[in-house]
Amino acid sequence: MDQIDAIRVMVLYREALVSSGLEATLRMQPEFELVGSELCVCDMPPRPGKRGADVIVADYDNGLAFIASMRARATSRLERGPQVLIVTHRESEREIRHALEHGVKGYLLLGSGAGELRDAVRMLHRGLRYVGALPAQRLADSVACELLTRREIDVLRLVVEGHGNKMIARRLDIAIGTVKTHLKAIFQKLDASTRTQVAAVAERRGLLAVPNDLPRTAP
Repeated sequence: MDQIDAIRVMVLYREALVSSGLEATLRMQPEFELVGSELCVCDMPPRPGKRGADVIVADYDNGLAFIASMRARATSRLERGPQVLIVTHRESEREIRHALEHGVKGYLLLGSGAGELRDAVRMLHRGLRYVGALPAQRLADSVACELLTRREIDVLRLVVEGHGNKMIARRLDIAIGTVKTHLKAIFQKLDASTRTQVAAVAERRGLLAVPNDLPRTAP
């Protein structure tokens, strides 16, 4: 394939072994051209007449930091930079949604197959999104569930910490009957019947995790 037609891919991964594995997998496909991460700061966006990366394959933090840096450097809102594909172990609904809402176009979990990684890069290069099967299921589950209210989140947090109804009522300065009402709503919304199940669902969906804001600069 002519160099001009190649999909230029940059890997920005903090774990050296994972980075090497991603690069080796991508090099197996002649349509991909790996470009060095040293271009990240000085050539993004690339200088006139110089072509930068088309797709960035990154870990969670690097991917979001890169997008933040690109937005800070952009001279126009219409300026299109590289599309970012995150490959990570982070699988909670909250983390996945946070990444997609902040400009990430692709999301895969570590352990995904080599073919899926290559398909994701191709899709992003075409301007499309690509979300792996498990992240997509997490998002689908969240759409099917009613959102918890702020007070229900407060109660849920204390349940997960192991507090009983009396302590929850005392901590939140509400009646025990109100606690029970909130718990009934939480059980229904999370499709759980015990506190243990509620805690497991909260962990899986990342309901109590508050993601950090986007880093100000790329690493």
